[in-house]
Amino acid sequence: MQKTPRLLSSLAIKMRIAITGARGTVGKQVVHLCASRGHSTVQIDRTHEDRDTTTPNTEMRTADAANDYDALLQAFKGCDAVIHLAAIPNPVDKDDHLVHSNNVCAAFNGMRAAAELGIKKFCYASSVNAIGLVYSNQPLSFEYFPVDEEISQDPTDAYALAKQEAEVQARSIAKWFPGMKIACLRIHQVAPKKDVEKDYEESNETAVKQLWGWVHPQATARACLAAVENSDRFEGAEVFNVVSPERCVVGEDKKLSNEELVKKYWPGTKIKGDISGEKGFWSVDKIERVLGWKHEERE
Repeated sequence: MQKTPRLLSSLAIKMRIAITGARGTVGKQVVHLCASRGHSTVQIDRTHEDRDTTTPNTEMRTADAANDYDALLQAFKGCDAVIHLAAIPNPVDKDDHLVHSNNVCAAFNGMRAAAELGIKKFCYASSVNAIGLVYSNQPLSFEYFPVDEEISQDPTDAYALAKQEAEVQARSIAKWFPGMKIACLRIHQVAPKKDVEKDYEESNETAVKQLWGWVHPQATARACLAAVENSDRFEGAEVFNVVSPERCVVGEDKKLSNEELVKKYWPGTKIKGDISGEKGFWSVDKIERVLGWKHEERE
């Protein structure tokens, strides 16, 4: 159950934050942001990385999140919070069983290791694909727009299924270890808008299946940090959409209103919220209300 935000914010508390997948696109942004906010960091990756001489108050540790629980447990020791990004980032040209096994095990091991050590603040990088999206093997359908965190999940590919299962794990582990706060962030395509526009111009099918969504890397990092800085604002495990509130429509479709796009591509889907103007097809009301996050980056 969500709680009313306290007047005294936890932003003033400096933490030692473990970041898995720290050398990835989002991971690098998270490390930089944490340092700029005065937090110390433990950068965790599957393979050895040389010392980071450009980031203050950081250290490098090695652990394969999916395959070495004991190493991950050791890597988390001494930390106050975890931002868990380690995963196979997409299923393209990868075997289903490898994608599924790696991502499900990485998620469980990260949550369970943190819980064992008494680390209560945990951010898990889920995905908008947890509802079944761009990698789906079956025709897509949506109950309503804009898509919020309560919409039905219907994964038909290994990547989406793993993300759904990880969110189930989060709810279970939060119950097994009372007081643990797990924010599952359903992150959209992470890239500057100009790069997303290029992708969508090259493949209109992708744009449609992605519901014309995107999120800037810096905005994603801010969401990850907000999840652990403001973990006192919710209880147990909660899911949050991390998407730009503005659509990214290109080509001929850019001339169409959102209502016209629904009629063209998703006839019969109910519109139950405001998707007027340049608003996107994803609701971010929850993360704005609970964690105080807003997507401020325009490009």
